[in-house]
Amino acid sequence: MSLITVDNLTLQFDTDEGRITAVDDVSFEIAPGEVLGLVGESGSGKSVTAKSLMHLNPSNAVYGPESRIILHLDDGPVDVLSLKNARELQVVRGGAISMIFQEPMASFAPAITIGDQMVEQLVLHKQISEKEARDISIEMLDRVGISDAAKRFRQYAFELSGGMRQRAMIAMALSTRPRLLIADEPGTALDVTTQDEILALLNTLVSEEGLSLLLITHNLGVVRELADRVYVMERGHIVETGARDRIFDAPRHPYTRRLMAAVPPLYGNKVKTVGHPATADLVQMENVSKDFQLRSGFLNRVSGQVRAVNKVSLSVQQGDIFGIAGESGSGKTTLAKMILGLTPLSDGEITIDGRPVSSFAATQEFRKLIQIVYQNPGSSLNPRRTVADQLAVPLKFTGYDKRAIQSRTRELLDLVDLP
Repeated sequence: MSLITVDNLTLQFDTDEGRITAVDDVSFEIAPGEVLGLVGESGSGKSVTAKSLMHLNPSNAVYGPESRIILHLDDGPVDVLSLKNARELQVVRGGAISMIFQEPMASFAPAITIGDQMVEQLVLHKQISEKEARDISIEMLDRVGISDAAKRFRQYAFELSGGMRQRAMIAMALSTRPRLLIADEPGTALDVTTQDEILALLNTLVSEEGLSLLLITHNLGVVRELADRVYVMERGHIVETGARDRIFDAPRHPYTRRLMAAVPPLYGNKVKTVGHPATADLVQMENVSKDFQLRSGFLNRVSGQVRAVNKVSLSVQQGDIFGIAGESGSGKTTLAKMILGLTPLSDGEITIDGRPVSSFAATQEFRKLIQIVYQNPGSSLNPRRTVADQLAVPLKFTGYDKRAIQSRTRELLDLVDLP
């Protein structure tokens, strides 16, 4: 018997341009204790399908008349899409089903401690005392491998590292003892070693807690490591399904084969070295160091310092693709911010095109010369501005007139496959 059954799920969104179909006639089921992988590229419909299981899509979502999502509980089957209000949905959301998201900071309220958020949901779902909820929360934080759990319980999300925030989010999701855990890209925002720890933790929790896991990802390596069965989505349709080994060893659908072919190997025939004539150095870094002061106490006094970057020297030639790799906290982003002139150096010198960054980092010329793409687009884009308006801002500052801005904006959107 399945834990949850999805039949003929069709989902459209009402927009200013009319209805857009995001999911079209999708059916699948998840058995108790099973790990199901839902894979496909961005925009294929994976996340909105998962959110449908908890009736979490926004108010402009329109479900097809034949769509059914049946959750099989001890008290009998529940038709999720027929539940109308928050009280009815409480049985599903955070009760029978919990979800962990790609970006933990979007899941935690920044002004409320981790512990208070965990206690609030436990009191709501389990009708237990705050003391009982506190004990369960600390126990669960410890269960997911967070050291000094009682101390972390009292901290805010921004005080934790990325890997620790991900663990805290898993602890909060599991504290109500759900039957199904939905993991939406659980390791994408983490470095590879931390991601490996998180995936191993999920695997252990599935086997020891007996819960089911719906794993949503475009990382095929993660699916191959964890999933029992795999569903492949393309443009809102399920195009192929089967046991994990069959999907990976003998993919049948052309789209699945394209996904497999697109996986970049660490080593092998796909890795090519393309030489080009030696050119002048664009970026030069000589013995660059960066120290950060540590503050503590009521008066926020300096209590020490930590060296984030220690005497780094490197050069990047014009036309090079230069990789800097390392775990979270190894100094990569600090290094990038110093090249951008956003973080002052403690020692050493950085030159761009032969000129010290410190002498012209605040000029318009410098901003035209060097740019950065951040890890999380949600924190880089202004939610109150349209995409076109945000693309126009840097173009205005670099001398484009209104007509040229419109033309360049369309050109840029086409360049990144956003017609």
